Amino acid sequence: METDAGDWTNRSFADVIAEAPEQFASFANAEPDFAFPGGESFVAQEERVKAALDEIEQGALPALVVCHGMVIRAALSVRIGRWLPNGQRVPNGAIVPLEPSEAELAEIGRAQATQAS
Repeated sequence: METDAGDWTNRSFADVIAEAPEQFASFANAEPDFAFPGGESFVAQEERVKAALDEIEQGALPALVVCHGMVIRAALSVRIGRWLPNGQRVPNGAIVPLEPSEAELAEIGRAQATQAS
């Protein structure tokens, strides 16, 4: 369930920022309508992640799904019915429930802010 980053695949953030600073800012701010040049949009990724979760839930539960932060953010967005605000990312190495309470969502945001400082 990896993100299709299109033309940005295997490129450094520094290179992308130098080439397309406004597009990179849209990505970094996790603007819901952002789409990778030559790749998928966040909306398309959410649809793909939702389909995968639906398929997983047809099997034995509970299930453990291991993936990167952007996919986790898409899964959370699908489950809570809204995009996580302001580029909020999940912390690396975290176990993230896909039916979080508002307090758990707030904690994800605090953990990200702590990692950034």
